[in-house]
Amino acid sequence: MSRGRGAGSSGTGFDPNTPSDDIGWKFGKMVENNRNKSQCIFCAKIVSGGITRLKEHLAHKKGQVSSCPSVSGEVRELMMKRLKDYSKKQEDKRKRHEELKEQIRATQCGEEYEYAAFNNDNDGSDLEMTIARQESVRMQYEHEERQRFQNRTGGRYHVGGSSGAGGSGNHDIGPPPGFSKRCSSVRETNTKKQWSSLTTPEARLAEIEVDLHRSKGQKQSKLSSRFLKAAKQKLGRAVSQFVLYTRLPSNTENSPWLEPMLDVAREVGKGTKLPSSYEVAEVYLPKEYDAIQKWIGSLKTTWEERGVSIMCDGWSGPRRRHLVNFLVYSNRGTVFHKSIDATDVLSRTADYYFGLMDKVVEEIGEQYIVQIITDNEAAMKAAGKKLMEKRPHLYWTACAAHCIDLILEDIGEKKNVKAVLEKAKKVTRFIYNYDWVVNYMKNYTDGRDLLRPVITRFATNFITLESLVRYKIGLKDMFNSTEWKATRYARMEGAKEVRDILECKDFWAKAADILKVQEPLVKVLRLVDGDRKPTMGFIYEAMDRAKMAIQNDCRYYAEFWRIIDRRWAIQLHTDLHAAGKYFTLL
Repeated sequence: MSRGRGAGSSGTGFDPNTPSDDIGWKFGKMVENNRNKSQCIFCAKIVSGGITRLKEHLAHKKGQVSSCPSVSGEVRELMMKRLKDYSKKQEDKRKRHEELKEQIRATQCGEEYEYAAFNNDNDGSDLEMTIARQESVRMQYEHEERQRFQNRTGGRYHVGGSSGAGGSGNHDIGPPPGFSKRCSSVRETNTKKQWSSLTTPEARLAEIEVDLHRSKGQKQSKLSSRFLKAAKQKLGRAVSQFVLYTRLPSNTENSPWLEPMLDVAREVGKGTKLPSSYEVAEVYLPKEYDAIQKWIGSLKTTWEERGVSIMCDGWSGPRRRHLVNFLVYSNRGTVFHKSIDATDVLSRTADYYFGLMDKVVEEIGEQYIVQIITDNEAAMKAAGKKLMEKRPHLYWTACAAHCIDLILEDIGEKKNVKAVLEKAKKVTRFIYNYDWVVNYMKNYTDGRDLLRPVITRFATNFITLESLVRYKIGLKDMFNSTEWKATRYARMEGAKEVRDILECKDFWAKAADILKVQEPLVKVLRLVDGDRKPTMGFIYEAMDRAKMAIQNDCRYYAEFWRIIDRRWAIQLHTDLHAAGKYFTLL
C-alpha cells in the first residue's frame, strides 16, 4: 500500500531544503543561506546562534535570547522538552566518559599492589623496594608542587605555614594541588605522617625560605616553564616514534588508555620492565576480558529499563568465508556479543538462522530484548518471523540501510537509468585503468578522486555519477587538452568513446535528472546508517521528505514513488517504526 505524501507526516510541513533533521527547523527557516541565522515562523524574529537558540526562543528559556510572543503553548512545551532531553543526553555522555576514565584508573590502581604482592611471594624485598621507590617519586612531586606554589605567591605564603615573616594570622591552605588520593592504606599512612610533621612551628620555619628584600619589580625565573616545554617535546617525540615505527593509526594518541598508561609509567619509575608478548596475551588479556564482562553486566540495569536491539550482521570474505556477527545495541552504546563461523554450513536456511537467533536471545535474556534486526535476505526474513511466533513480544525488523540500498538498486535497474550508469562506468573504468591518467585527471578535479568509499554497494554507482557531474567541465577540458591528445593514452581503445560520452549533452541532462532522485535517498541512507543519534522515530519523516524532494525536482516522480513504496510496504513499514514516529511527535 502506498504511503503517499501525508503518511506519517506531522502536518506542520517540513521544508525539504532545511539544513538538518532537527525538529526546530519545523518552526523556523534559514536566513541568507546561513544555518547560524534562523527566522521564527511565528513572530518573524531573526535569531543568531544556530537552531538551538531558535528552540530556546520558542521555549521561552531565559538567558540567551528573547522569548517568542506568538508561539503556541504546545510548541513551547515541545521545544522545552527537546532542550531538556538534549541537556540530559549531553550529561549522560559526560558521565559515561567520566565512568570510562574512572574505570581505567580503578583497574590500574587495583592491580598495582596485587602485582607487587605477587612478586613479594618470590622475593621479600620487592614489595618494600616498590613502595620505597613510589614514595620517593611522590615526595619529589610534592616538593615540586610546594616550590611552584611559592613561586606563584611570590614567597609570601608557604604550604602549611604562616604568612610572611612572623605574621600573626595563619594561612593554612592544606595539601598542595595534585595531592591525589592513594590506593594503598600503607601509602596513606606514610603520607599523613609526613604531612603532620610539616604542621609543627619548627618544621614550618625550617621550610620557609622567603627573600625579605625582594622588590615588587623582580620576577621569578621561568625555568619551570622552559623545563616543562622541553619535557613535553621529549615525550611527544617518544610517543610519536612509538606510533610511527609500530605502524599504528595516527589517532592512537587520542586513545583514552594512553594517558593512564603514561601516568602508571611515571609512577613506577625507571627499571620496571614492560610486559612480554606472552604476558599481554596470556596474563593481561584474560583480566581485561573479565573486566569487560563485568562492565557489560553493569549495563543490564539500563537494559531492563529501556530494552535493547539485537543486530545480526552477515560478513563474507575471501575463500568464501562467511561469518554471522551478533551485537547488542542500547542507549549506552553497542556491545559485541559473539561471532559464528558459518563457512562450512552447506545450507544456510531459515531454520539455521532461526536456531542462531533463538540461542542468542536465550544468552542475552529475553526480558531485555525489544527487536532483532537483520538484512533482508529471504532466509533471514523467514527466520525472523519464526522467532516472532515463538516469542510474541519480540519484533523482527529489516535493516533500514539495506532496504534503502535495495531501493537504489531497483532504480538503477530502470532501463533509462541503467544506460546512464553504464556510460558513467565506462568513463571511470578507462581513467582508473592507468595510474598516469588518474594522476593527470587530478589536475582538472582539484586533486580529488572520482571513486570514493561510500556507505553501501549500490550507492557507489550514484555517488560516482555525482562526482562526474561535479567535475564535468574539468573532465571535458582534460580530454580536449593539447597535452592529453599528445599522449599515447589518447589513442588507446576506449579513449574516443569516453570523450564522446563527455561531449554528449543528453548524457549530462539525464545524469542531472537521476541525481535529483538519488540525492534525497542517499541522505536518508546516511541518516539511518550513522550512529550519531537513534533514527527509529525519524525514518517515516525522512522518507516522506525524500519523496517530497523527488516530487519537487522530477517530472516522473510517480514512477520512483512506486519503487519506494513497494520496498517500504514489504520491508520497512512496521509497528515499531510507527510507534517510534508517534513518540517522536509527543
